[in-house]
Amino acid sequence: MTVYNKRGETREVTLRLARPEDVPDIITLIIKQHGNYYPYVDLYSMDFVRWVIEKEDMYIIVAELADGMLAGMTGANSKSQFAGTLEWIMLTIRPSCRGFSMGKLLISFLHQILPAERYAGIYGHCMSLDTASQGIVAGLGHRITGAFLNSYRVDTHAENFTGLDLPFKHNLIVTCLPGNKKDAGPVYAPPVHAGYIKGVYDSLGTGYTLREGEGVKPSRVSSNCTVIQKEEHRYCEFSAEEIGLDFEKTLDDTLEQYGVLEGQSFNALINLNDPAAPWAYGLLENRGFSFAGIHALSGLREYMIAHYSPTLPVPFDRIAVLPGFAGEFAYIRKRYEERKR
Repeated sequence: MTVYNKRGETREVTLRLARPEDVPDIITLIIKQHGNYYPYVDLYSMDFVRWVIEKEDMYIIVAELADGMLAGMTGANSKSQFAGTLEWIMLTIRPSCRGFSMGKLLISFLHQILPAERYAGIYGHCMSLDTASQGIVAGLGHRITGAFLNSYRVDTHAENFTGLDLPFKHNLIVTCLPGNKKDAGPVYAPPVHAGYIKGVYDSLGTGYTLREGEGVKPSRVSSNCTVIQKEEHRYCEFSAEEIGLDFEKTLDDTLEQYGVLEGQSFNALINLNDPAAPWAYGLLENRGFSFAGIHALSGLREYMIAHYSPTLPVPFDRIAVLPGFAGEFAYIRKRYEERKR
């Protein structure tokens, strides 16, 4: 197909699934866009990218120019963090090919070929500097549900960011497109945030049963918690699939181990289908965490997001958010600023 920019220049481009021989160009595109700080470090490995293409664990779409060079790419990961979901990843456009609506073409084509009906939902983590990608996914029906604040370290100059006064950390906006999960089940929401959570599910058109309350202490002794520290980003993700009485100790041990590091930030994911979720949120809030929305339609469970940066402020004034997402993000910002007073 022929694509045009505002100056009337043209490019001939073919959209197709990636092939193993595309791997060197795929990694080159990632480096041009993100330097050495792309959050998914496995995608810098030729062997890994070739392997996922051959196994079809990822749906990787490329835009190929007439001379065989790749103009851009995007993809979806079927082996995502949340079982039974698709994760939209990796919208990357070669600098010389920007302005030709390549991103919209790539993501639209990706959504056309995805078997979305087999998955609970499709989610994305959009970089908050880029309203273009937010606009594309919003046009395809995605809704903002939350944010991972201060999660992505960028203290290098990738080609497309040269000259910008970047914050130390990027913030990722969580978007969701419903799939085959029609009911989120019982959702145990802290009363103060029940209105926000209700609004998210209503906007997604998903059923739910809202159970407000201060929360009960868990009946189980042991939690099912996962702690992932990403050293290159000074970022820790603390997830609670099941909440037990040892949740508080696990949380405090995690904060003690990593909280002393310069530039360290934390985002917690708490299972909203667990009756002890409001109780766990109270513990997080007591330790300085603020509410950052939810990660909706995430496979078997629904999650609440909470954020904490001991010394690093969230650079809200540098965050660009699409107007259609502004209401949800304003709520998250307000909750953060209330906690900092």
